[in-house]
Amino acid sequence: MNPVPRNMRSAHAIPALCCAVALFAASAGHAADKAKEGAFGKPKPGSLLLSRAELRECLAQKERIRVQSEEMQKQQDQLARDKEEIVRLGAELKDKLAALDRSSQEAVDQYNVEAAARDKLIDAYEAATPGFNAKVDVLTAQRDAFAKACGNRRYDEKDELAIQRGK
Repeated sequence: MNPVPRNMRSAHAIPALCCAVALFAASAGHAADKAKEGAFGKPKPGSLLLSRAELRECLAQKERIRVQSEEMQKQQDQLARDKEEIVRLGAELKDKLAALDRSSQEAVDQYNVEAAARDKLIDAYEAATPGFNAKVDVLTAQRDAFAKACGNRRYDEKDELAIQRGK
């Protein structure tokens, strides 16, 4: 039996994930810049005040986006760790293949078991990537909707304090 190493099947998934990660990081950085200016960014001169109900909805929407961003960051970190593990195992298997005693059925079987375990990791990674990318798209759309509805809008700080006190 002559084992054949598999190429990294996730070659297409990794660039897609990298694009989604870059988009996620860029939009998170943009949101951080806006947060420095105020709750919803620097108000436009002459813009209408948000009503208390609109402000309440904007604050709730901002909190949902913050929570989702934190969850997305955790998922992104996990995918990055998974990718590193896949690459590490690939390099390890490549070295083992170079030194593999192909006349020993036991050694070949052990190599194949290790290669199959790596393949399962690749399958899990590839299965998780589209879902992550879709979540990034949804979060980006929610950020855009927030920016359109709430960003750079003025509000009465008394309304914000009242909302925080539960009124």
